[in-house]
Amino acid sequence: MECDHKSKVLDWAYELKDGQMNQYVSLYGCTECDSTSPKPFVSKEKVYETDHSNCDSNPCFGCKAKGLQLSPGDANGRAAMPKRKWEGELNRYKEARRQGIQPAGTTMDKIIAAEKASENLGRAYNAEKDPNAKTINKKTANAMNQLKKAGI
Repeated sequence: MECDHKSKVLDWAYELKDGQMNQYVSLYGCTECDSTSPKPFVSKEKVYETDHSNCDSNPCFGCKAKGLQLSPGDANGRAAMPKRKWEGELNRYKEARRQGIQPAGTTMDKIIAAEKASENLGRAYNAEKDPNAKTINKKTANAMNQLKKAGI
């Protein structure tokens, strides 16, 4: 019995053309047998052509997918953050460090938490030695200061 070859991609290749890197299928194989070909096999099955006459007003799936634009989005928060906001955070961090405060990070919420913890403690907060800045309120700061006076 002769095989009605059904194409599958076996290998991809790349070529540089007009400054663009283009990818193309360099080798096809058959899903039913071990035959290979540099061109897709011509199937004896009926091939249905998609009617694109209505795709301007009601696009088919292929036309919708062709128009997709993919981007990493906000995968890198610093890159997506406006420069002015980012510089503002860094300036606020530098000012906190100048005052002896050591926040847990350079984001605005960590800087503000460290400043509030410093205010409650009555001394500069240090993220490397002190508990999480968000947990330090007046009550916990008072307890921490008493333990420090007692040498504990």
